Amino acid sequence: MDSGSKTEQISEDTSAIKEMFSTLNIKVDTISPIRLGKYDPTSSARRRPVRIRLPHTDAVADVIRLGGKLKSIDKFKLVSLSRDRTPAQIGYYKRIKQQLTDRTLAGETGLSIKYIHGVPKVVQARNYSGN
Repeated sequence: MDSGSKTEQISEDTSAIKEMFSTLNIKVDTISPIRLGKYDPTSSARRRPVRIRLPHTDAVADVIRLGGKLKSIDKFKLVSLSRDRTPAQIGYYKRIKQQLTDRTLAGETGLSIKYIHGVPKVVQARNYSGN
């Protein structure tokens, strides 16, 4: 990829992200998109993910919170948003998921993973049947 096309790609990514944020009514002045993964000109069918650096954590929370609305907009229905996780966070989630699997196989029912203050936990689902 030559530098001209890389600059074009960054410009296209930035304008697409700004349009997405505008659709969600999110005001962000500075957007720094970075394409992840190795560029492969033979694989044009699969787009590489984009990492976006935002200036403050409030903007990140707004984007993640409102990102679910994108599924109802045709232009953005294939867009998936998530926080960038560290290897330690990924490992912790895998351990929690394994704990859920082990407890379910042991016969416990109604369990799920719930994020409590941003930390995944295995919890018993509440019974809302009026009891």
